[in-house]
Amino acid sequence: MEIYIESFLIQNTVINFCLLKLICLTLKPKTKTFKMLLASIVGAVLSTVSVVVQNTVVSTLLGIICPILMLKMAFKQRKKQFVFSFALFYLFGFTVLGGLAILGEKLGKINNNFSSLELLSIITILVSYIFESVVKKIKFKIKTNNLIYPITLSLNKQKIKINAFLDTGNLLSYNCQPVVVVDLDAYLALSKTDLMSFYLKKGEQINLGTVAGANAAKIFKIDYMQVEVNGKIKTFNGQYIAVNALNSFKNTNYQALITPQLI
Repeated sequence: MEIYIESFLIQNTVINFCLLKLICLTLKPKTKTFKMLLASIVGAVLSTVSVVVQNTVVSTLLGIICPILMLKMAFKQRKKQFVFSFALFYLFGFTVLGGLAILGEKLGKINNNFSSLELLSIITILVSYIFESVVKKIKFKIKTNNLIYPITLSLNKQKIKINAFLDTGNLLSYNCQPVVVVDLDAYLALSKTDLMSFYLKKGEQINLGTVAGANAAKIFKIDYMQVEVNGKIKTFNGQYIAVNALNSFKNTNYQALITPQLI
Protein backbone atom coordinates (compact mmCIF):
# COMPACT_ATOMS: atom_id res chain seq x y z
CA MET A 1 0.00 0.00 0.00
CA GLU A 2 1.39 3.40 -1.04
CA ILE A 3 1.46 6.20 1.51
CA TYR A 4 2.18 9.75 0.40
CA ILE A 5 4.51 11.67 2.69
CA GLU A 6 2.27 14.77 2.67
CA SER A 7 -0.74 12.70 3.72
CA PHE A 8 1.32 10.87 6.34
CA LEU A 9 2.54 14.16 7.83
CA ILE A 10 -0.94 15.69 7.99
CA GLN A 11 -2.54 12.60 9.50
CA ASN A 12 0.23 12.19 12.07
CA THR A 13 -0.03 15.85 13.00
CA VAL A 14 -3.78 15.45 13.56
CA ILE A 15 -3.27 12.32 15.69
CA ASN A 16 -0.48 13.92 17.75
CA PHE A 17 -2.52 17.08 18.34
CA CYS A 18 -5.53 15.07 19.49
CA LEU A 19 -3.38 13.04 21.91
CA LEU A 20 -1.84 16.22 23.33
CA LYS A 21 -5.31 17.74 23.61
CA LEU A 22 -6.50 14.72 25.60
CA ILE A 23 -3.55 15.11 27.98
CA CYS A 24 -4.28 18.82 28.29
CA LEU A 25 -7.91 18.10 29.21
CA THR A 26 -6.84 15.51 31.78
CA LEU A 27 -3.93 17.20 33.58
CA LYS A 28 -4.51 20.89 32.75
CA PRO A 29 -0.81 21.77 32.20
CA LYS A 30 0.20 25.27 31.11
CA THR A 31 0.18 25.45 27.33
CA LYS A 32 -1.09 27.24 24.23
CA THR A 33 -2.76 25.84 21.13
CA PHE A 34 0.14 27.03 18.96
CA LYS A 35 2.66 25.17 21.12
CA MET A 36 0.63 21.95 20.90
CA LEU A 37 0.28 22.34 17.13
CA LEU A 38 4.01 22.98 16.70
CA ALA A 39 4.85 19.97 18.88
CA SER A 40 2.45 17.84 16.82
CA ILE A 41 4.15 18.86 13.58
CA VAL A 42 7.62 18.09 14.99
CA GLY A 43 6.37 14.70 16.17
CA ALA A 44 4.90 13.99 12.73
CA VAL A 45 8.22 14.86 11.06
CA LEU A 46 10.12 12.50 13.37
CA SER A 47 7.59 9.73 12.69
CA THR A 48 8.07 10.28 8.95
CA VAL A 49 11.84 10.01 9.35
CA SER A 50 11.35 6.77 11.26
CA VAL A 51 9.23 5.30 8.46
CA VAL A 52 11.59 6.45 5.69
CA VAL A 53 14.78 5.18 7.38
CA GLN A 54 13.23 1.76 8.17
CA ASN A 55 15.86 0.95 10.77
CA THR A 56 14.73 -0.91 13.92
CA VAL A 57 17.17 0.86 16.25
CA VAL A 58 16.41 4.30 14.85
CA SER A 59 12.67 3.64 14.93
CA THR A 60 12.83 2.51 18.56
CA LEU A 61 14.86 5.54 19.63
CA LEU A 62 12.59 7.93 17.76
CA GLY A 63 9.56 6.18 19.27
CA ILE A 64 10.85 7.19 22.73
CA ILE A 65 12.32 10.58 21.82
CA CYS A 66 9.29 11.71 19.81
CA PRO A 67 6.70 11.82 22.66
CA ILE A 68 9.28 13.25 25.10
CA LEU A 69 10.11 16.08 22.71
CA MET A 70 6.45 16.78 21.95
CA LEU A 71 5.52 16.91 25.64
CA LYS A 72 8.47 19.19 26.43
CA MET A 73 7.50 21.53 23.60
CA ALA A 74 3.77 21.52 24.26
CA PHE A 75 3.54 21.76 28.04
CA LYS A 76 5.24 23.59 30.88
CA GLN A 77 5.18 21.13 33.78
CA ARG A 78 7.20 19.63 36.59
CA LYS A 79 8.89 16.21 36.54
CA LYS A 80 5.98 14.41 38.24
CA GLN A 81 3.47 15.93 35.84
CA PHE A 82 5.71 15.05 32.91
CA VAL A 83 5.79 11.39 33.99
CA PHE A 84 1.99 11.35 34.11
CA SER A 85 1.82 13.07 30.72
CA PHE A 86 4.23 10.54 29.21
CA ALA A 87 2.17 7.64 30.56
CA LEU A 88 -1.09 9.19 29.34
CA PHE A 89 0.35 9.76 25.87
CA TYR A 90 0.90 6.03 25.45
CA LEU A 91 -2.33 5.16 27.28
CA PHE A 92 -4.45 7.30 24.97
CA GLY A 93 -2.45 6.07 21.98
CA PHE A 94 -3.05 2.40 22.86
CA THR A 95 -6.73 3.19 23.48
CA VAL A 96 -7.09 4.60 19.98
CA LEU A 97 -5.18 1.65 18.50
CA GLY A 98 -7.45 -0.69 20.44
CA GLY A 99 -10.46 1.07 18.97
CA LEU A 100 -9.00 0.63 15.51
CA ALA A 101 -8.41 -3.09 16.14
CA ILE A 102 -11.94 -3.62 17.47
CA LEU A 103 -13.44 -1.71 14.55
CA GLY A 104 -11.35 -3.71 12.08
CA GLU A 105 -12.47 -6.96 13.71
CA LYS A 106 -16.15 -5.93 13.68
CA LEU A 107 -16.01 -4.91 10.04
CA GLY A 108 -14.01 -7.96 9.09
CA LYS A 109 -11.59 -5.78 7.18
CA ILE A 110 -10.80 -2.12 6.82
CA ASN A 111 -12.53 -0.48 3.88
CA ASN A 112 -10.21 -0.25 0.87
CA ASN A 113 -11.07 3.41 0.47
CA PHE A 114 -9.23 4.19 3.71
CA SER A 115 -5.74 3.41 4.84
CA SER A 116 -5.32 2.24 8.44
CA LEU A 117 -3.66 5.59 9.21
CA GLU A 118 -6.63 7.54 7.86
CA LEU A 119 -9.01 5.44 9.93
CA LEU A 120 -6.75 5.90 12.95
CA SER A 121 -6.94 9.67 12.44
CA ILE A 122 -10.73 9.58 12.32
CA ILE A 123 -10.95 7.41 15.46
CA THR A 124 -8.52 9.71 17.30
CA ILE A 125 -10.61 12.77 16.45
CA LEU A 126 -13.81 11.02 17.55
CA VAL A 127 -12.24 9.84 20.83
CA SER A 128 -10.94 13.35 21.53
CA TYR A 129 -14.33 14.91 20.86
CA ILE A 130 -16.20 12.38 23.03
CA PHE A 131 -13.63 12.66 25.85
CA GLU A 132 -13.78 16.47 25.83
CA SER A 133 -17.59 16.44 25.93
CA VAL A 134 -17.62 13.93 28.81
CA VAL A 135 -14.99 15.85 30.81
CA LYS A 136 -16.92 19.13 30.49
CA LYS A 137 -20.17 17.48 31.55
CA ILE A 138 -18.56 15.68 34.50
CA LYS A 139 -16.88 18.89 35.70
CA PHE A 140 -20.19 20.72 35.56
CA LYS A 141 -21.97 17.89 37.39
CA ILE A 142 -19.34 17.78 40.14
CA LYS A 143 -19.49 21.55 40.57
CA THR A 144 -23.29 21.50 40.62
CA ASN A 145 -23.58 18.53 42.97
CA ASN A 146 -21.42 20.30 45.55
CA LEU A 147 -24.19 22.88 45.84
CA ILE A 148 -27.05 20.41 46.23
CA TYR A 149 -28.55 19.67 49.66
CA PRO A 150 -31.28 17.18 50.63
CA ILE A 151 -34.27 18.94 52.23
CA THR A 152 -37.49 17.72 53.81
CA LEU A 153 -40.68 19.79 53.60
CA SER A 154 -43.64 19.21 55.93
CA LEU A 155 -47.20 20.51 55.61
CA ASN A 156 -50.26 19.18 57.45
CA LYS A 157 -48.37 16.04 58.49
CA GLN A 158 -47.46 15.37 54.85
CA LYS A 159 -43.71 15.16 54.11
CA ILE A 160 -41.63 15.07 50.96
CA LYS A 161 -37.87 14.79 50.59
CA ILE A 162 -36.28 16.51 47.61
CA ASN A 163 -32.95 17.98 46.50
CA ALA A 164 -32.36 21.72 46.73
CA PHE A 165 -29.76 23.75 44.85
CA LEU A 166 -27.91 26.46 46.73
CA ASP A 167 -28.46 29.58 44.64
CA THR A 168 -25.62 31.75 45.95
CA GLY A 169 -27.06 34.86 44.28
CA ASN A 170 -30.52 34.31 45.74
CA LEU A 171 -31.36 36.56 48.71
CA LEU A 172 -35.11 36.22 48.28
CA SER A 173 -37.03 37.07 51.44
CA TYR A 174 -40.59 37.59 52.68
CA ASN A 175 -41.50 39.25 55.98
CA CYS A 176 -37.75 39.46 56.65
CA GLN A 177 -37.40 35.66 56.33
CA PRO A 178 -35.55 33.73 53.61
CA VAL A 179 -37.76 32.05 51.03
CA VAL A 180 -37.29 28.63 49.42
CA VAL A 181 -38.33 28.32 45.77
CA VAL A 182 -40.07 24.99 45.17
CA ASP A 183 -41.01 23.21 41.97
CA LEU A 184 -44.76 23.09 41.21
CA ASP A 185 -44.88 19.28 41.09
CA ALA A 186 -43.15 19.07 44.46
CA TYR A 187 -45.65 21.48 46.00
CA LEU A 188 -48.63 19.59 44.58
CA ALA A 189 -47.26 16.37 46.10
CA LEU A 190 -46.68 18.10 49.43
CA SER A 191 -50.08 19.81 49.64
CA LYS A 192 -52.03 16.90 48.11
CA THR A 193 -53.78 19.27 45.69
CA ASP A 194 -54.27 19.27 41.93
CA LEU A 195 -53.17 21.85 39.38
CA MET A 196 -56.59 23.51 39.08
CA SER A 197 -56.86 23.96 42.86
CA PHE A 198 -53.41 25.51 42.92
CA TYR A 199 -54.27 28.16 40.33
CA LEU A 200 -57.67 28.89 41.92
CA LYS A 201 -56.19 29.26 45.40
CA LYS A 202 -55.76 32.88 46.40
CA GLY A 203 -52.69 33.99 48.28
CA GLU A 204 -49.72 36.33 48.47
CA GLN A 205 -47.29 36.56 45.58
CA ILE A 206 -43.61 37.35 45.37
CA ASN A 207 -41.43 38.35 42.42
CA LEU A 208 -38.74 35.79 41.63
CA GLY A 209 -35.37 36.66 40.19
CA THR A 210 -33.33 33.47 40.57
CA VAL A 211 -31.71 30.78 38.42
CA ALA A 212 -35.24 29.39 38.11
CA GLY A 213 -36.25 32.45 36.10
CA ALA A 214 -38.03 35.75 36.64
CA ASN A 215 -41.75 35.58 37.38
CA ALA A 216 -44.40 36.18 40.02
CA ALA A 217 -44.85 33.14 42.26
CA LYS A 218 -47.41 32.25 44.89
CA ILE A 219 -46.00 32.09 48.39
CA PHE A 220 -47.08 29.72 51.17
CA LYS A 221 -46.08 28.98 54.74
CA ILE A 222 -45.37 25.34 55.60
CA ASP A 223 -45.01 23.70 59.00
CA TYR A 224 -41.26 23.24 58.81
CA MET A 225 -38.29 22.50 56.58
CA GLN A 226 -35.22 20.40 57.36
CA VAL A 227 -31.91 20.85 55.55
CA GLU A 228 -29.09 18.31 55.72
CA VAL A 229 -25.72 20.09 55.85
CA ASN A 230 -22.55 18.02 56.30
CA GLY A 231 -24.51 15.20 57.91
CA LYS A 232 -26.30 17.51 60.35
CA ILE A 233 -29.99 18.41 60.21
CA LYS A 234 -31.11 22.04 60.45
CA THR A 235 -34.82 22.65 61.11
CA PHE A 236 -36.68 25.83 60.16
CA ASN A 237 -40.20 26.15 61.56
CA GLY A 238 -42.84 28.16 59.70
CA GLN A 239 -40.75 28.24 56.54
CA TYR A 240 -41.96 30.30 53.58
CA ILE A 241 -41.88 28.66 50.14
CA ALA A 242 -42.49 30.25 46.75
CA VAL A 243 -43.93 27.91 44.12
CA ASN A 244 -42.33 28.19 40.70
CA ALA A 245 -44.89 27.28 38.02
CA LEU A 246 -42.59 27.73 35.00
CA ASN A 247 -41.27 24.16 34.99
CA SER A 248 -37.70 25.50 35.28
CA PHE A 249 -36.51 22.41 37.17
CA LYS A 250 -37.43 19.98 34.36
CA ASN A 251 -33.90 19.03 33.27
CA THR A 252 -32.20 19.25 36.67
CA ASN A 253 -31.58 16.84 39.54
CA TYR A 254 -33.07 19.24 42.10
CA GLN A 255 -36.60 20.50 42.76
CA ALA A 256 -35.98 23.55 44.93
CA LEU A 257 -33.70 26.55 45.44
CA ILE A 258 -32.44 27.60 48.84
CA THR A 259 -30.60 30.74 49.89
CA PRO A 260 -27.18 30.95 51.63
CA GLN A 261 -29.03 32.18 54.73
CA LEU A 262 -30.37 28.66 55.30
CA ILE A 263 -26.98 26.89 55.14
